[in-house]
Amino acid sequence: MKKQCVIVGLGKYGTSIAKKLSDSKIEVLAIDSDMKVVEKVSNYVTKAICIDVTSEESWRKVPLKDFDVGVVCFGENLTASIISCMELQEAGVKHIIAKAGDKHHRQILQKLNIDEVVFPEEYVGEITAQNIIEIDNKQLKTLK
Repeated sequence: MKKQCVIVGLGKYGTSIAKKLSDSKIEVLAIDSDMKVVEKVSNYVTKAICIDVTSEESWRKVPLKDFDVGVVCFGENLTASIISCMELQEAGVKHIIAKAGDKHHRQILQKLNIDEVVFPEEYVGEITAQNIIEIDNKQLKTLK
């Protein structure tokens, strides 16, 4: 059976995840409240839908049964993040990853028992720093 992933929030972070997963032949359901964004990603994901992610009634219309992974990509909108995480949990999504915007957001997500809480900017910063550490002087001389 193919892995299925639901991505909620299609900013730069969510869209990049959706593209990479789709390229890897993983079934992706992309969700956002902005129809223009939904239309853009609909070209490469399995299904894209536009709903008000802060509305429990809207969530009832979303076919979330049997999803393996859910990624909630709101770092700024705490309400959208919390409601989306709770709805994915209620639907039985097996593994939930959520982006946190700050330490308080992280604490709330941890209290909701979200499987993984991430800070993408922090993570990329660590990778960039590690890449700089690994550049040796020979490489720097050849780059000039």
